Amino acid sequence: MKKILFAATAAVAALSMTSCDPSENRVSAISANVIIDESALEEMGISTETYTVTFTNANTGLAVSAESENGIATATGLTPGLYNILANASATVGTSVYILTGSANNVNLATDGQEVTIEITATEESALIFKEIYYSGCTFNSPSESDPNATATYFRDQFYEIYNNSSETVYVDGMCIAETIFSDYTFTTRYEYPIENADDYVYVQTVWQIPGNGTQYPVAPGESVVIAQWGTDHKADNLTKGGSPVNLSGAEFEAVEGESETWDGIVLTDNAAVNMVKAVNARGFSMPQWLTSTSGSQYVIFMPSEPLRTSDFLTANDDANSTALEIPISDVIDAVQAVSGPERLNFLGLPTSLDAGTIWVDSPGSYTGQSISRKISRTEEDGRIIYQDTNNTTDDFEVNDTPEVRRNGAGVPAWNNWIR
Repeated sequence: MKKILFAATAAVAALSMTSCDPSENRVSAISANVIIDESALEEMGISTETYTVTFTNANTGLAVSAESENGIATATGLTPGLYNILANASATVGTSVYILTGSANNVNLATDGQEVTIEITATEESALIFKEIYYSGCTFNSPSESDPNATATYFRDQFYEIYNNSSETVYVDGMCIAETIFSDYTFTTRYEYPIENADDYVYVQTVWQIPGNGTQYPVAPGESVVIAQWGTDHKADNLTKGGSPVNLSGAEFEAVEGESETWDGIVLTDNAAVNMVKAVNARGFSMPQWLTSTSGSQYVIFMPSEPLRTSDFLTANDDANSTALEIPISDVIDAVQAVSGPERLNFLGLPTSLDAGTIWVDSPGSYTGQSISRKISRTEEDGRIIYQDTNNTTDDFEVNDTPEVRRNGAGVPAWNNWIR
């Protein structure tokens, strides 16, 4: 078993607001030893000498990072308190690039010389990645005779853009998209599912799947596909009178079950976009379209290694709202998590191996009209953009004031002959 030792030492003084003697109530300097455990990587033949270790104060949000050198990294600027500690690196084995991550959350660094062990896991870089997600919905002017200044909120213009970040053509036939469930709605009780090796899975309630015969929907390098909640022009007068920021009539896929009327009287039309299949519904109720939380969620795309089970779902903590289907982490292609705000930093829902960070739009966290999109890593000689993918949403994504379908000129698949 290989272990890399990090020594983190910090000294910050704090004066009491009521004391005249600066030596009173002084915060003592501490050191913290972070031990990174790579034993889980040995069978894969993966190892690296350099990790970036980030200590984030859980109360202030202030972060200090350190790079290892000869197996040791020293972080300064730390004060005693609760910390989220993250280690990450990358390693190449043959032609495959692996992202190495590990974390320890809510660690009370209170005593000098304290040790924390972080177990490292590895995931292979994905060809397909989430490029942009617009989940927040929008607010638009909706005047009436009684209230000329009235506004309304709208969420049916959500979309999820998936990009081919590799140099090879890939097929999205059979690919699934879902949001995970990991706690009750108050985010205070974390669900525990009655299954062996529970940490090897994520848990989902509704799964939408792209149809196809396996070679029907190719996506070339630099191209993207857009999964719309509803593939229509949301700027239309009968919907938002131009208040929505997006026209999704050119989306490749829409997560609707055909034409139907919603609870609020909107008729969901069946558009040119290919209808996805609601492959799994573990909820106690059904909706005609796929709505994810307007305050952020945990999104995964995955390719099932076995047929999806449509009954006999798991139930956690004796909570009837927790019924879910388990999805092996090894099936997950990419994952992104967004939350309502910084108050959720200490209660995240994805395993660190899939996503070691998070992001949020501006306050109040819903109906801001903002999106999140992945940062550019580099541009190839042929002009193809490669996006950053370190399995850490905090580092990889940024907030946009306005969502944009196929930002930075992503290509459109040749089989989409309805886009204008």
